[in-house]
Amino acid sequence: MSQSIVESFNVLTTLAAYRVVSLDTSASNTVVFPPSSLRPQVGITIDTVRDTTGSVPVAIAGIAKLFFNDTISAGALVSADTSGRGIPYVDVTAGAAFIGMVVQTVSATGTIADVVIHSGFKAIP
Repeated sequence: MSQSIVESFNVLTTLAAYRVVSLDTSASNTVVFPPSSLRPQVGITIDTVRDTTGSVPVAIAGIAKLFFNDTISAGALVSADTSGRGIPYVDVTAGAAFIGMVVQTVSATGTIADVVIHSGFKAIP
């Protein structure tokens, strides 16, 4: 079911496959795991990259596989922890970023599931 638009981004550190990434603010065209829920999320890595002078393919639109670090219901908004693993989006006072919606229910930590990518930031009034 994974069909997505893929772009290549530089890396400064090892990044695992099926993880959410954000753009790095210190280097052009470079992605990192989201440092906080406030950092917009750009996509999901497709492969693992260990060469810190290389690049990683990132799904930026469509449907991509994501490694989950929590349980979540089908259709729920998905955010990421600081290791890029999928977690349920939680409204917080300052607002938070999300990567998209999970297609199926995830009932166990460590599950890889499909996510419809439509990243955004939900502010709380």
